[in-house]
Amino acid sequence: MEKIDATGVALWQLMAFSLLLSLCTLSARASIVLEMSFQEVVDHAELVFEGRVRAVEARRDAEGMIHTWVDFEVLELLKGEHASSTLTLRFLGGTVGGQRLEVTDLQLPQVGETGFYFVESLTRPQVNPLVGWSQGHFLIEPRADGRPGVLTAHHEPVLGVSAPEQAPVTAAMNTFSKGVAKGVIVQESLSAMAASAPMPVDEFKRSVRALVQQP
Repeated sequence: MEKIDATGVALWQLMAFSLLLSLCTLSARASIVLEMSFQEVVDHAELVFEGRVRAVEARRDAEGMIHTWVDFEVLELLKGEHASSTLTLRFLGGTVGGQRLEVTDLQLPQVGETGFYFVESLTRPQVNPLVGWSQGHFLIEPRADGRPGVLTAHHEPVLGVSAPEQAPVTAAMNTFSKGVAKGVIVQESLSAMAASAPMPVDEFKRSVRALVQQP
């Protein structure tokens, strides 16, 4: 009986080690995200909304994989349809009972934050449901004048957005994302304009809606 138990323990340890390796592989691959234009972010989104994060909870799914469920209050829709005033999105990763699954470069929305969220699919399971990961995630924070302004998911002030003309896409042109879509002008790229304020929320909304109407 002891030999059987020992074999069982060894088998369990081997399975756990194999699972750990597979999770590490998933983490490494999941962080490879291609850079998109802001027009592509808008086009690929099934739903675009202004929302506020109400709750964040990590738990295991039916297969035992750790995911984090983020509950939003939907404040305004900019693209798509959603009848409810709330929405829950599932992200891969999180911490449950002292065990942590971390996906590199995946930035989870935080409780209390308000922002704009570009959701790729409301039905298809994904590592990150937001288009282009951080490229489809914007924050709303007060500006110096008290008006709400728009920042990237990494708290870089957004000064403007545009839809650059699209050149034919080739494999050689593909570049990895640094968290900001092409066409999103951020403070970091305009160091001479240190006093610039983030883009007003209403202006950002108008820009998104205009891009939604683009053929």
